[in-house]
Amino acid sequence: MKQKIILPELCKAIVFQCKKKNAFKNIFITHNAFGILSEASHINTHTNSGQEKVRYNSLQSAQKAAEKMSVKRQIPFRVYKCAFCTGYHVGIAYTDRKQTS
Repeated sequence: MKQKIILPELCKAIVFQCKKKNAFKNIFITHNAFGILSEASHINTHTNSGQEKVRYNSLQSAQKAAEKMSVKRQIPFRVYKCAFCTGYHVGIAYTDRKQTS
């Protein structure tokens, strides 16, 4: 089932992106901030199960989970406000990862 963006949550997600340290770079240079518009920001695409990602009801709980995941997997994770639900999700911070080739 196709997910739909919730307009008030999209506004909150945009404000959340703009408050980030690298907001200018993420919006105008790498365009990473536009990932919040993708259905994959809400649906777990790694398992092809179509299940929603874990929703955190507060920024603090999402940040705590991101820190634990970063330590466990030894790669940086980031928190973002979801435009498809009322919560926050945790994702891999791709631009911060070391390139492996």
